[in-house]
Amino acid sequence: MIPEISFKDRSLLLLTGLVAAGAAWAFWHYLGKNAFAVLTIIAIVTLSFDNRRLRRQLGDKPPSGPEQH
Repeated sequence: MIPEISFKDRSLLLLTGLVAAGAAWAFWHYLGKNAFAVLTIIAIVTLSFDNRRLRRQLGDKPPSGPEQH
């Protein structure tokens, strides 16, 4: 059976959706054409941090694979 969702949970979910919609509207409204540049910069910075983190993890492990005999 599906558990019954409380009124508090529904209210918080609705409030979260409204806040997210308001933030999205404000982002596109105030940044306009610059929004794509901001999103691109955010993506590049995030990917570079993730790449640095993954390279550190790989540096800690001994090499393995078909090229290693």
